[in-house]
Amino acid sequence: MKDIYILGSLNMDLTLYMDRFPNKGETLKGHSFRTGAGGKGLNQAIAAAKLGGRVHFLGAVGSDAFGEEMLQQLIRFGVDVTQVKKREGISSGVALIEVANGENEIGLDLGANETLTSKEVEEFLTNANKGDLFMIQGENNPDILSISLQKAHQKGLFTILNPAPAALAMKEAFPFVDLLTPNETEAALLTGESDPEKAAELLQVNQVAITLGAKGYLYREGEKIQKVPASVVKVIDTTGAGDAFCGSLAFFLSCGVSPEGALKLASQYASLKTTRKGTSSAMPSKEELQRFIKNH
Repeated sequence: MKDIYILGSLNMDLTLYMDRFPNKGETLKGHSFRTGAGGKGLNQAIAAAKLGGRVHFLGAVGSDAFGEEMLQQLIRFGVDVTQVKKREGISSGVALIEVANGENEIGLDLGANETLTSKEVEEFLTNANKGDLFMIQGENNPDILSISLQKAHQKGLFTILNPAPAALAMKEAFPFVDLLTPNETEAALLTGESDPEKAAELLQVNQVAITLGAKGYLYREGEKIQKVPASVVKVIDTTGAGDAFCGSLAFFLSCGVSPEGALKLASQYASLKTTRKGTSSAMPSKEELQRFIKNH
């Protein structure tokens, strides 16, 4: 098994469940509220760790209660947090989430997530070995994205970019990316093409996996493209489903599973996650995934 290095965001999720989303200027009563440790990086790290991965994490939090809670959540599931930084004078990241009919809308303040430096990236990757995995998302300091992918690529790590949220500037880092994992909206933003298959052809990365929600995913390697449907489940909450997909994908790849096999397993893992409320706390264990696969 290879080690997994994740440079990622840590955001405290403040989630309100509602019957529908409010209209502009409307105050609407919800029916339940919960808080939980989240952020794309944290969610992906916990998904990989709960499956049994050796996960190392680089991120930043404020010196506040939210930051401490997120740090403890990572520790609880066995993630190496020796490189998580605590910042003074800035708050931890916060995500304001509304969920209605299984779909979500999110407002985000990245806070301390945007303070990481190139020196901290260098230190984080010091003990990484050729063949290990490196994964990063868009919820960080934009200047760090290209730098970290380039450093990981130079060391021979298999690099995964989850371009969420997507920005055109990310394309500068594509030469250092082995696998790109956008959803169809992000793929359209990066290419100007709304058709996922055409978008996959335009993305200048050798391997591209575009998640399509309930429709599954599309995978392109070189000129070969395949579209794979998702498992049919009763969806409760899609929040964190993309992170479940990416985190579990990194784990399966770290175990030596082929990209095609790892993607199929990751899709099943993400489908299972949508059947429960929450983000990091809702990431399934290896045993839960095995039962799910057996029943589907």
